[in-house]
Amino acid sequence: MALPSQVQPGDVMSSDLINAILDALAQLQGGPGGGTQTVPNLFGSLLSEARAILLQPGRQLTLGFTLDVAGAAVDPLAAANANLVVLNQSPPAQMRVAPGTPINLVVSRAAGSVPNPGNQPPTISRTETVSGVASTSFAVNTPLAIVGTNFSATAAQNTVTFNNVPAASVNPDPVDPTRRLLVVVPAGIPGAPATGGAPPLPGVTIRIVTPNGTPATTQITVTAPVPAQPTISNVAPAAQLEGNNITITGTNFTAAAQVRIRGTTAAIVSANATTIVATVPNFPDIPQGPVVAATVIVSVPGFSDIAYTGTFNVVGA
Repeated sequence: MALPSQVQPGDVMSSDLINAILDALAQLQGGPGGGTQTVPNLFGSLLSEARAILLQPGRQLTLGFTLDVAGAAVDPLAAANANLVVLNQSPPAQMRVAPGTPINLVVSRAAGSVPNPGNQPPTISRTETVSGVASTSFAVNTPLAIVGTNFSATAAQNTVTFNNVPAASVNPDPVDPTRRLLVVVPAGIPGAPATGGAPPLPGVTIRIVTPNGTPATTQITVTAPVPAQPTISNVAPAAQLEGNNITITGTNFTAAAQVRIRGTTAAIVSANATTIVATVPNFPDIPQGPVVAATVIVSVPGFSDIAYTGTFNVVGA
């Protein structure tokens, strides 16, 4: 069955048009009626209330698709949409339907929603931090938001690159999915700084491609990745004789890292980003044989000292 004759290519969605589509879809689904369940009147209810009413066990109904009057899909589970008002429903109130029938809703316009873009290409108006502060400078491996229009609400349909290097991740903002994309600046952009202290790379082109035609571009400056705080995950063995080595594993160590055991600096045998091998010092106050609990602290220049939170013991030698 064809959709209503008033639906023409390029039409802007209106509440009347949406309602006509709802009616047509109901007919395509076989036209409810003659069932054992009565459709409740949801007109004027908040979306959260309507959902709760429909999902009452005794009603044996389900919530179908939800659109706002701009034609945008609405997530009925999102807290931001809870107070949207139901303006129409299909099937209509009081109709008798079969158990399990989906009830489709038209609600008031969601904040930030725009009319269905159809086949319009994307545009970019600015870049900003995830919290919404406008910026054109971002570090490698950090997130940013691209603000514009006509993005796809389906993440896989937005291809985002930085000088042709794919973004580390791409996700539509759930609050405004067609106008705000959350992406992460990838590592490996040619010429971009890879370590702290390297100069920034200006003029990096962000390019967005959707199924709707001409790509959109903008430019940012990419700065060096921000070093992450070191961490300690393990010290092995958990007990070690004085003068023998221990292996400290973790993240974000450097060759300049230092280790203190019971407050005494330990000799470093080797160190890389994830592993430090250090020698347990000799402690005059520990006689041969006893096992003494000991703190292990790693110091990496530029960061606060980190202490191992597990158990390590020094064995007197």
